[in-house]
Amino acid sequence: MLALLRHALAMLRNVKLLALHLVANAVLLISASFWLLIPEAHIWQLLFAFLSALLIVVVFLWIHSGTLAYAVDPTKGNFHASFAIKIWRLLWLFLGVFLLLWCMNAVGGWMESKWQTAGYLYSKSPTWLRSTSGSQSYVTALEYLLLILYWYVVPSMVLAITAARICGASFLRGLKMLRHWQYWLGMAVTTLIGVWVTKLILGWIPGTTLTQQTVSMVIRLTCAYLIATAAWLLTAGALGYFVGMESKASSQSSNFVRQSTS
Repeated sequence: MLALLRHALAMLRNVKLLALHLVANAVLLISASFWLLIPEAHIWQLLFAFLSALLIVVVFLWIHSGTLAYAVDPTKGNFHASFAIKIWRLLWLFLGVFLLLWCMNAVGGWMESKWQTAGYLYSKSPTWLRSTSGSQSYVTALEYLLLILYWYVVPSMVLAITAARICGASFLRGLKMLRHWQYWLGMAVTTLIGVWVTKLILGWIPGTTLTQQTVSMVIRLTCAYLIATAAWLLTAGALGYFVGMESKASSQSSNFVRQSTS
């Protein structure tokens, strides 16, 4: 577990990587906001909007696919090689993000029908499992389960496979990462930091005057952005650690088989 922690923290010790994420991701967010304001009255405006969106997506894929590749071996000597543009890495990340968003959207759809589902489960459950408060307790429990599935289980599974493919490993090695309890614990910690802590910060509204609330909002947004960036880099570090570990285990197994057959 200490080796995993050291490996993940190595991502935060790289100043270039931190600066890249803090600056580039902010630029991407601002660019995406301005992209929504592009008019669509003329053909050249539609073409400009398309090219702008394509550039934003490609830069996003380049930054984060390079980060996942670098996370396998987070040393200074590996930095530039990891961020060399490779089309297959961009494509794998694109597919991974698409799959992740599709799965999260499906779980979000289940969230909208939680009252009907909870009511059905309540009506079919035995008497001793029925709360005196009615189906509300079932709604609350189901909501927590769906939130865990949405923010933790689905991303942990999809990111494991995606990171493995980006780093040149097979689907099977990505799936093998899921058998380690340390992987799930590490992803739980980064999820709590990146999702729960940032939500707490953004949901806290101190101050009574408009000026105080405005200043508070700027500070809270800045803190949430820094924490979310750190959480993602730690997540990438954990993914890289287990991808590398599975690759070493597979290599040792192959060498053992060759020695046994020879």
